[in-house]
Amino acid sequence: MELLGEAFNFSNENPISVLELVKKIYKMSDKKPSYKILGKAKYEIKHQYLSSKKAKKILGWKPRYTLEKGLKKTITWYKDFFQRKK
Repeated sequence: MELLGEAFNFSNENPISVLELVKKIYKMSDKKPSYKILGKAKYEIKHQYLSSKKAKKILGWKPRYTLEKGLKKTITWYKDFFQRKK
């Protein structure tokens, strides 16, 4: 199977906005939010979500983690990694 140059999205198919994701990351990181929403872009796409249909069909891929579990593992990894760098 030739997949050179193919692009894939990986998602659990549960729609979440960027703002919801940012809030979730801050909460799980025990950090106080430090972002500022300036307003919507004039021609912004209102609803845009990742679809992993192509990855499922071609690669036989399926998610192993929920978003929460994946974020928890990722946040823990980053905290550990940067603690070792100090």
